[in-house]
Amino acid sequence: MIRNICLIGLPTAGKSTIGKQLFQHLQKGFIDTDNLIRQTYNKELPDIISKYGNERFLDIEKEVILSLNHENVVLATGGSAIYRPESMNHIKQVLKCDVYHLFLSKKEFLQRMNNPKTRGVITKNDQSMTELYNERMSLYDKHCDYIINSNKDVDLDLFKPYEYWRRPTQPHIMYTNKHHYGNSSYPCPQL
Repeated sequence: MIRNICLIGLPTAGKSTIGKQLFQHLQKGFIDTDNLIRQTYNKELPDIISKYGNERFLDIEKEVILSLNHENVVLATGGSAIYRPESMNHIKQVLKCDVYHLFLSKKEFLQRMNNPKTRGVITKNDQSMTELYNERMSLYDKHCDYIINSNKDVDLDLFKPYEYWRRPTQPHIMYTNKHHYGNSSYPCPQL
């Protein structure tokens, strides 16, 4: 069985952009949960968050994810999907996804993130982008199977079944959680 692929990560990490490239490259379907929310509510994400608030938005995002039951797809989630364990359990258990965290360094994230409110980023009151980064990184690490550096261009071949173990010219997959060595992030063993 070929597993689905789920992309998680910070806003601006490239989940939608890489997801669109990846579904064509791997000849899979493509689902963007942020787009499903936009289509359902006929509004942009910041307007939905403004109207309903953070908690209701997270519930909306969870409802959208729990409604999915697809095979052979690339799933790009919103950056806040990791706040609802039910969403991540559905992604792993029902959708049978390998979950890839598109990692951004703190420096790169802060450079890319201009205005979180116009992007529809869920933040707590007066939460800085550095605090958001620190909070979410531990959650992404907890829920992912693989971490891929998306500070620069991402090699789409890394997502092909079994090809992610080939020897890359530079390390793209930084860590793997597949082996559960007792801690969620250990460097991949040398091949």
